[in-house]
Amino acid sequence: MRLNSRHSYADRGNDFYPTPREAIEALIKCERGLIPKNIWEPACGDGAIVRPLREAGYNVVATDLIDYGAGFQGERDFLLEELPHREIQGIITNPPFKLAMPFVEKAIKDVPYSAWLLRINFLESIRRLPFFRKTPPARIWVSSRRLPTMHRHGWEGPKASSNMFFAWFVFERGSDATALDWFDWEELCENAEVTG
Repeated sequence: MRLNSRHSYADRGNDFYPTPREAIEALIKCERGLIPKNIWEPACGDGAIVRPLREAGYNVVATDLIDYGAGFQGERDFLLEELPHREIQGIITNPPFKLAMPFVEKAIKDVPYSAWLLRINFLESIRRLPFFRKTPPARIWVSSRRLPTMHRHGWEGPKASSNMFFAWFVFERGSDATALDWFDWEELCENAEVTG
């Protein structure tokens, strides 16, 4: 059994792994009352994060480097862009993992709130340690149950279950400590209405 996928960055292309709906629905419930009304989703892909946020009543500007058919509002490189609207107070996304650190660093300068769906191993890095000490996440929501499998866009190979663990990393301006908690997406999403 293979425990870790070792796809090269070249193989991974733009690193687009569609987000399971359960992940964003869980975030909306965990962060109820804390998510700002006006959000930017800068790596919107196929709209998997955008749709549940809009359904929950949030205003979402959706952009991406590539048009994956989400009916989004423009091909934009997040790392080179300014906020699309002054009213935007938050960023919520599942960024390309290879660019996660530059995405987070840019976002915390641009907006007071951001939430990132990232693998747990985002925490373990000597290179990121100074950043975390200076700018700790306000909250980390660990998925206690593995999320439904995310396969690379265009993947035609076998659809194995995921062996990766994910969490929502939430940054809020002014936070100086991290609260750690867990969520069970199956419990949160089962027959439950998601409201903002």
